[in-house]
Amino acid sequence: MWRRVRMYVICVLVFVALCEVAKAGGYGTIVIHRKSRFLEFVRNDSIVFAAPVRVGKRNFPTPLGCGYIGEKRNRPIFRFVDPGPKQGQLVDSAECAGGKVRVNYKKMRALMLHYDFIFLPRKIVERRHLKTEGEERFSIHSVTCSETIGQAISKGCVGISIPDMLKLFEFVRADPTGIRATQFRVVDD
Repeated sequence: MWRRVRMYVICVLVFVALCEVAKAGGYGTIVIHRKSRFLEFVRNDSIVFAAPVRVGKRNFPTPLGCGYIGEKRNRPIFRFVDPGPKQGQLVDSAECAGGKVRVNYKKMRALMLHYDFIFLPRKIVERRHLKTEGEERFSIHSVTCSETIGQAISKGCVGISIPDMLKLFEFVRADPTGIRATQFRVVDD
């Protein structure tokens, strides 16, 4: 028992150290707080922007870890991913609290999360050692139904309201190599 606890504590400390090393210089860091469902954009040790978000549900949690924003997408296309007759089709509307709402693709944005390290219970995995076939892709993206903000209902992605995403999108710098990109960390607070 103590051996497991000690190993877990060591893994957490290594994870924290690796993510501290991954902090960006002048390009800022997005910090996603999974438990409180809140996002902060930090530059030069100051919070420049903050907003509530939705995160992954229990079966599909938003992974803890750190990395960089590899790509910014204007007007990303969302498709049905669940098996069934609609799989692969364009999502044109969402069932919100007030009824069916058309997806406003003109205002949709997405930031693609490229993990360098993902923290799994009892171990830390470098991204290059993860299985790439059928690999899950995670992003921070706009959501049509703003009433879902503050909930854990996605399949791992971080959802943010359209107005908040339009503000955040302007702060972020993307780079496929990660050298001159905004960094991110997903933490449990």
